[in-house]
Amino acid sequence: MPRVRSDDYETKSLAIMDCAASLFAKEGYPSAKMQDIAQACGATKSMLYHYFPTKEDLLYAMLMEHLQRVIQGLDEAIASAGTPREKLMALVLAYTQKSAQSRRRHVTAMNDVKYLPKAKQAPLLALQRQLTHSVSLLLRDLNPGLPEDVYMPYTMMLIGMLNWADFWYKPGGTMKPQELCDRMGRLFLKGFLAEKA
Repeated sequence: MPRVRSDDYETKSLAIMDCAASLFAKEGYPSAKMQDIAQACGATKSMLYHYFPTKEDLLYAMLMEHLQRVIQGLDEAIASAGTPREKLMALVLAYTQKSAQSRRRHVTAMNDVKYLPKAKQAPLLALQRQLTHSVSLLLRDLNPGLPEDVYMPYTMMLIGMLNWADFWYKPGGTMKPQELCDRMGRLFLKGFLAEKA
């Protein structure tokens, strides 16, 4: 096989991940075979194995890339100038945009991490903990002084709302993406800011 430039390698890897995510979302990870993935990508099995030696490697790379992209967007939103309220709205927008850019991979991340061996789940779960910790810190800035055991449930409620939007939201529908983000942000803020110490 000819040497592939690194940018070509990354582009092709991402294209394979997108094809595989679409197939996993449709057929389910356990049912999809490497031959099915190669066929969906318009590639040979040997070319697919060049990028991902096993189906587990493909799933792991897909979930790792997705989580890293979401975390980068959230970190940028949280680090931006503005009030905690403005940062929360930026976080909702960033999370929704980053997951929408790889919507099928996001659905796969929600459903299929359990199929990986524990050793491959561990770094992904660590990234998920990093994500929830960052959101929790922002919520502490947004409404300080609440009982400590309140922040994590609110963190999970917010992340849950953002995650599940990928399952039902249709970007081509009457509600545009920006309006969806605004409504989710306002809905969360009204409830969370009503909490008192």
